[in-house]
Amino acid sequence: MHIGHYISGGGHAALILWVLLGGLFSTRSDPIEVAQVSILSEAEFAALTAPLQPPQSTADVAAPPTPETDATEAQPEAPAPEPAPEAPAPEAAPEPVAEPQAVPEPAPAESVPQAPPPPPQTEVADAPPQLATPQQETVQLPVTSPRPQPRPAPRVAPEPVAQPEPETRIDQVVREAVVPDEAPTEVAPEPEQQASAPDAAATEIVTEAEEPASSAPSASMRPRTRPERPVAPQVPATESVASSAAAETPAPAAEFTSRPTQSDSTAQAVADAVAQALAGGSTAPAPDLPVGPPMTSGEKDALRVAVQACWVVDVGSQAANVTVTVSMEMDRDGRVVNGSLRMLNADGGSAASAETAFQTARRAILRCQKDGYQLPAEKYAQWREIEMTFNPEGMRVR
Repeated sequence: MHIGHYISGGGHAALILWVLLGGLFSTRSDPIEVAQVSILSEAEFAALTAPLQPPQSTADVAAPPTPETDATEAQPEAPAPEPAPEAPAPEAAPEPVAEPQAVPEPAPAESVPQAPPPPPQTEVADAPPQLATPQQETVQLPVTSPRPQPRPAPRVAPEPVAQPEPETRIDQVVREAVVPDEAPTEVAPEPEQQASAPDAAATEIVTEAEEPASSAPSASMRPRTRPERPVAPQVPATESVASSAAAETPAPAAEFTSRPTQSDSTAQAVADAVAQALAGGSTAPAPDLPVGPPMTSGEKDALRVAVQACWVVDVGSQAANVTVTVSMEMDRDGRVVNGSLRMLNADGGSAASAETAFQTARRAILRCQKDGYQLPAEKYAQWREIEMTFNPEGMRVR
């Protein structure tokens, strides 16, 4: 077997390939950069990192005078601002020198003049000044007046004329009153003339309908009281016995007949009107209906055949053995009045089967009426109320 040779050959081939191609998949590291470094002493480093100081000023700054505060002033005046010293122009930073050189020590900084103390502040009261309360002014809203209506006048004219004075005589021409002068003059005095003016007139006739309607009602009805039920008076036993005895004896004929007076008739009419109003007008007379001759058998058979066309009887049910009588009310067009169908009586079967037979008859009547049954209009009083007997053996109409 050459298995060992195969394994050995494969291992050597893999080693040779790794030696030849192993460098292609490895990353090369960047070259290391080397910088030149110079060594500085502590003095040189301190000189390089020392902060820049402004030039020393030899002029003494005079302190501002203290302002005199007045007791009557509410707030003190602010002191005048001090002149700020001019800042020197920034110097360029020194370039680093490769070789260290001796740097002279900086001269000690002179004392900077201190700012003058701030002036004392005056005490100011924290309470705000009290202002005078303004007086409230009463503003009256404008009163809106209704639109002016023309005053009613007894005469209509193209131009309206105001009402003349009470003492003015009514005339077609306007004249002014002429009164003679008291002083005598040579000129003949003018005759005395009475003032006249035309009667009051308006451009249109003003009626009560044109008056503006008020929002408040002019009159209101008194609320109706509930009528009291009459209570039967309690009659004692003695009075009841006496009344029964008096009833047995014949009463004598009345000699005088009382006639109703006018006041009694008026009171009776008022009482009848009040009773009719409380009843809601339910006693309105019925309209006259055309009676005509009685209906013929042919007209009754036509109505029976029309209803029987829609009447379906279930032979296998118990309702087929029930005879039901239905009552209904008709209008002038031959249609059934809504809610007027009712069952008068039923013969045979239980209550459930009777109700089923009634519903079947009801559906037949309403289904076949369509636009109304063909009934004679001149005999409306005869067929206004109809009773129909639904008998499975033979339906009858009354």
